[in-house]
Amino acid sequence: MKTILVIVLIFIGGIQAFGQGIEFFKGDYNAALEKAKQEGKMLFVDFYVDWCGPCKRLAKDVFTLEAVGNYFNEKFVSIQIDAENPANRQVVEQNKVRSYPTLAFFDADGKLLSRLEGALDGAALIKSAKVVTGEEMSFEEIYTKFKSSKNDLVLMQQLLLGAPTYVSTLENMEQAKWIARIEKIFKDYIDLKMGPELINVDDYRIINTFHHADKPGDKLMEFMNKNMEAYLKLGEGPAYFVMEYNNKIMENMARAGKEEYKKYLERIDGDMKLTYSVVPQKTMSARQRFTYLYDAEYLLFYKKDGEGYVTSMDAYFKELGEDARAVDYGMAAQQVYTATGGKVPESVILKTKEWTVKALQYTDISLMDKINFLAMLGDTNKVLKEYVEAKKCYNQAFMESMQMEQEMTKAMIQMRIKQKLAALDLIK
Repeated sequence: MKTILVIVLIFIGGIQAFGQGIEFFKGDYNAALEKAKQEGKMLFVDFYVDWCGPCKRLAKDVFTLEAVGNYFNEKFVSIQIDAENPANRQVVEQNKVRSYPTLAFFDADGKLLSRLEGALDGAALIKSAKVVTGEEMSFEEIYTKFKSSKNDLVLMQQLLLGAPTYVSTLENMEQAKWIARIEKIFKDYIDLKMGPELINVDDYRIINTFHHADKPGDKLMEFMNKNMEAYLKLGEGPAYFVMEYNNKIMENMARAGKEEYKKYLERIDGDMKLTYSVVPQKTMSARQRFTYLYDAEYLLFYKKDGEGYVTSMDAYFKELGEDARAVDYGMAAQQVYTATGGKVPESVILKTKEWTVKALQYTDISLMDKINFLAMLGDTNKVLKEYVEAKKCYNQAFMESMQMEQEMTKAMIQMRIKQKLAALDLIK
């Protein structure tokens, strides 16, 4: 009988019957606020909408965590509010909820204490809540403390780690002001800490967030390359980060017709050998792979030699063999349009069509790539005056876009596809 009773409780009360995850109040905003006042707690509100993918992941993977539930159930009355339900319009408009999910913290009198936009992991959500309850310093408090004790590396690191979340909650001039401040702190932080102590997970995350380098001789990138053996102990991410830096230099030079890019190709099996060791080398070395790619870009972008580009890339794909991926074929085709707008011999256009069709045959292609490649195939068919096929491709791209979770991105992509369809109808 006891066993049966436990099973019944599980089915009736679900996981939260045992205190795991946030126990959300079933009622409206005002009732939740009254309950918070009675219990001497604060109010936590999850503003969501049914079509929001990040909202669903937050509800499924974060709100159900035991650590999250233990903290929030003790400190807050929590409620989930459907922002598209007309009954909630007043509280949604009052709090200027514009994106989803929006996570808001209120005191028992309904005063907004903090608001976050976007999904967080469990640790970040608990940290945000602890700032509201006063158990941890807020971003502004850390910054105030930092101003009175300049060059405190611990405080600088805390600011840089917390900046992306904080800045995302700001708007217009206030956001621009803080971005300028953070960029200055980042520069000073790197200058002060450059050395062995900089090689750790948190600082790599900071570097990956704030540092963007595409010019030769970047001090930080060269430091990371020189210390790649230590960085690889953190994972392969740092190697790919430095590799992207060197690749961007080669790309810029090759496209501009500067043959100096070949010196940076030499670095691949020279002083950057360890960095490029993370590149799969089943059919060819990293040096061979990137020599093909940047020699081809030199031909296409500088020499305007579409046929030479095709010959070079076909040789590249032959060497890759079964290791070729959808993105390899798709990017090869896209480069032609980027460099020439499709103003190349028909034989080159036919080759880009062949590459795009191959890219679309892969089953592991991402949704965004699939939409992009379908639109490219539509453009190719349009150039070839195969208008019926072009329309099919555009319509299929539109249908695939319906699966996208980010509404703003979806709307922009669909608007662009509609423009392509309208332009096609005018031609026909």
